[in-house]
Amino acid sequence: MAEDVPQVTEDFPHMANDVAQRSEDVPQMTTDVDANVAKDLGRDGAEGSHADEGFPGGPRDPSVLTSFAEHVAHAIWTGHERPELKLVSHGRKVALIGRPVPAIEGLVVATGLSPLIECSVVTDDPGLISAFVERWHRETNTFHLPVGDLAITLDDVSSLLHLPISGAFHSFEALSVDEVVFLLMEFLEVSGEEARAETSATNVHVVHLEAFRDLGQSGGYAWGAVALVHMYDQLDEASWTTTRQIGGYLTLLQCWIYEHFLSVHQCVTDDAYEETSPHASRWLTTKAHMKGITGAPYRAHCDAFTVTDVCWFPYSDHRGVRGFELISSFQGQLRWGPTVVAVRPKRVLCQFGYIQSIPPSPVSVSLSYDDIDDRWMHFMHFSDHVVAVGDLCVVLGQVSADYMNWFFQISHPFMIPTQAGDQPRHAPAPDHEDYMQPDIPQVSVAFDPPLTCSGKIVCGFNV
Repeated sequence: MAEDVPQVTEDFPHMANDVAQRSEDVPQMTTDVDANVAKDLGRDGAEGSHADEGFPGGPRDPSVLTSFAEHVAHAIWTGHERPELKLVSHGRKVALIGRPVPAIEGLVVATGLSPLIECSVVTDDPGLISAFVERWHRETNTFHLPVGDLAITLDDVSSLLHLPISGAFHSFEALSVDEVVFLLMEFLEVSGEEARAETSATNVHVVHLEAFRDLGQSGGYAWGAVALVHMYDQLDEASWTTTRQIGGYLTLLQCWIYEHFLSVHQCVTDDAYEETSPHASRWLTTKAHMKGITGAPYRAHCDAFTVTDVCWFPYSDHRGVRGFELISSFQGQLRWGPTVVAVRPKRVLCQFGYIQSIPPSPVSVSLSYDDIDDRWMHFMHFSDHVVAVGDLCVVLGQVSADYMNWFFQISHPFMIPTQAGDQPRHAPAPDHEDYMQPDIPQVSVAFDPPLTCSGKIVCGFNV
């Protein structure tokens, strides 16, 4: 069944700031870039270069992907491979530790973060994650694939992790070393000597402890939005040619890929999974599957994607447990402390059950933290910041007549050249002849979904 989506609006830029105590899960920018890559980047950024007239393999029109010359996709296309990303995930540590003792678990419940206890994927898949990072662009905050834009949305976070996606953002300031030591002594009950020894370690921003000073208040934060802010921020950094690692809660990214691209992964579902649990907890991975699988096979697989390879509505059978929330269609800026990202549902309308049309170009608008908070907390009163209702998809993944041609102009849908000197390819013609309609489960849901003309949705492609 189609997922009910209300209304879309403005696009806003990414504005990233750092705070004291850089963490282990923040990507490391390195300077050991291949000399040829650096030479190419300098040439591509010069006046009259690719930055003005387009790139081999795309984009033909670089007005949207303005930093493509520094993007890892450009380096890969020109034969300058970077090492596979190092995955830094504290979620794995949570999974290995297991459930906390009951007294501590009760405290975690009060924060709203308890669903994370049961939904961390233990074994990461660096090849798969690297392949998708190569397709992420900070200008749009979406993955660019041969079928168009796709993104991790607030609804994905809600369904996969069961974290609250409504609530307040948190403001905090950078800390001095003395303030960090005091917080560690107060919250973790360690000695001053132990605290000072840890200030040179790279684990978690100590400043985040401020969010847990009052556990009752902690339960009022929009933790799902926080997860999305951190994931977008990490993807932004990891998409640069010079970055060698990615952090964040990688269970979110990996399970999002599993849910939407059933044919690309090497995982299995957990037979013990119960539908009342977070959707992410149904996925299992094994080292036997993951070991030795590099990004190259995944790249080729992703280059061959058609609309029928995408699971557009993976949570249909989960709606009785986790219904669609209106705030999932919010368009604008999200933040956690000084880290700000933009969510742009207008670019991924197919994921909301609507026909994709050409979205507006990303707009550079600088908002104060107070304005960001106000638009978020009162979004119901700002119709300009909610996805506008469009035409419902009669077939899954349906796009307007001119969207795909436009997308192939401003993007690079393919990562691998078919031959030396390969130029940008054109959008494929639709082909419905070999497609068989899948069974769409008819389930009770926690909202009133929009109906197509037949009351059901089938898959297909229309350009």
